[in-house]
Amino acid sequence: MTGAMAAHRQQAPRFTPVPPRIPRDPKAQDHGWPNRWPLRTQLELAALDTAPGCARAHARAVLWEWKADDAAADDVLLVVSELVTNAVATTQKHRRPDPVRLWMLGDGASILFLVWDATMPAPVRDIATPDAEYGRGLAIVEALCVRWGAYYPDERPGEKVVWTLMQAAALPGDVT
Repeated sequence: MTGAMAAHRQQAPRFTPVPPRIPRDPKAQDHGWPNRWPLRTQLELAALDTAPGCARAHARAVLWEWKADDAAADDVLLVVSELVTNAVATTQKHRRPDPVRLWMLGDGASILFLVWDATMPAPVRDIATPDAEYGRGLAIVEALCVRWGAYYPDERPGEKVVWTLMQAAALPGDVT
């Protein structure tokens, strides 16, 4: 490498990607609420059939990093899988090229999951028959989580965020 090339490489700026921020809930009284969660992670995935598995792997690694008890992991992974599966399915159905985004926010006592996609239809809890192949996802989420809902960010019409709040008693209470 010539001296000029080496000097240019040393002066070249480093690229540090900025993760997308959580879209604001227009009904929230305090728009700074995401910053109050001490534990956070974000993952962006292509809307492919492999995305739920990748989201589960990410969530498992995050739970390990957050020192969560293994007993809580199965429920967390199931919730993540259901939310991401729904987002991927609606993105594919509407033939959108956009990714699906997952945020996990924790405070030692609970975990908030937010899943963003670029489609409008809100998730609807179906009543599935015992032999139905689909339709149980939100019933599972509802059974495992304290609350769930969806909102439509004002700053980007046509998009939605589905969120769930899960008690995480297995997480350590002291997060510093």
